Amino acid sequence: MAVYIVQPGDTFSKIAQQYGISISELQRLNPQVTNINMINVGQQLTVPNAGGIPTGEGVEGEVPISGNQLGNVDLEEESIRQYSSTINTVLRVQGVSGSQYTARLVNGLLYILVVGDGDFRQGEPIPITLYKVNITNRSITLRYTTGQRFELIVRRASDFVEVWRYSRGRFFTQQSATVTIRPNQYAIYRFTWDQINNLGNQVRSGNFILDAINVAQGLRGQAIRGRFRIRAGVVPTPVPTVPPRPGACTGENLLSNSSFESWRTATRPTGWNATNVRRSTIAFSGRYSVEMGNDPTERATLSQIFPITAGSNNRVSFRVAEDVEGSRVGNFQFGIQVLFRDRSGRVVGVAPQGPYSPAIIEDERFELFTFTTGDVPGTAVTGELVFTFNPRATNSSRVRIDMAEVRCLSL
Repeated sequence: MAVYIVQPGDTFSKIAQQYGISISELQRLNPQVTNINMINVGQQLTVPNAGGIPTGEGVEGEVPISGNQLGNVDLEEESIRQYSSTINTVLRVQGVSGSQYTARLVNGLLYILVVGDGDFRQGEPIPITLYKVNITNRSITLRYTTGQRFELIVRRASDFVEVWRYSRGRFFTQQSATVTIRPNQYAIYRFTWDQINNLGNQVRSGNFILDAINVAQGLRGQAIRGRFRIRAGVVPTPVPTVPPRPGACTGENLLSNSSFESWRTATRPTGWNATNVRRSTIAFSGRYSVEMGNDPTERATLSQIFPITAGSNNRVSFRVAEDVEGSRVGNFQFGIQVLFRDRSGRVVGVAPQGPYSPAIIEDERFELFTFTTGDVPGTAVTGELVFTFNPRATNSSRVRIDMAEVRCLSL
């Protein structure tokens, strides 16, 4: 299995369709989602890591692969030709048959790299797709030390100078994981490059080289190479003005109304976006706290967007307590995460914590929770602190939060 981060515009059915599974199957993989119509940007979902090559759908003949298409033709042209039918089947099933592609064999995996049609105007989004096809008769397990699954590097063909790198300024969860690809199965990784280089500027026209790398242990040095062209004639896309953000790491709390003393109504804390919460007069400090789970059988959310400094490391802290209803045991999950977004509003990094069970949270007594975000991605301009309360069957407890803080520690 793999992890998918919900993006703006995503729906449960759209994600299921993207991975070729039914909505019920996606729900089975994600039992923590109690309402498929309520998923949040930045939320992590479990999805299949591989798609299958349909059986009984062999393609007659072969797809011609020329030296211009193969990055490693001198060593592997004949080997690749043996699998041209497999390549054609994968691309046809994915709806990209006829596209220009590059193929390479690496340790039993057939890499297929597709970079659109290979010809783009300045400012035009460049779709990149990397397939990893298991052509052996055994399962292949790929081991990763972080949340990153691939690396993409664009260089100018004329002098081989690096123009753009996928991982630059991105935040990846520091958690090891494995991806298993069974025989006759394939994993798909997609990304769309906006032609903005490492310095934040539109790239100039010219011919380019793209290296796609599987960053699994033992395979980081094995790249598949593709080529594409960016044509001149269109005014380069202007870089949008970046909203003001803190220029120094002052250590001040970046959140407003962090102690929940100000309320528009009894269910709307000022400065926060909230669903299914209420004001509580039981607080760690001051008069009020916020209680998640006004209806303890329904999901609750609490979030606030704040300006962030790229490259900074930030500490998140808050006080939390379980509001126990009588002597009944709570049955819920409580989670916290910080979403980092770039100037277009796209999520470029996530710093998650939890989910936590009632056994972790003190009954009726506020306890300090704290964690650090790690370095903020270089393209991020805002952060969003998100609390989630997901009740399960028979739950009657709620969660109180007070004294929420996000403070910059260092640059």
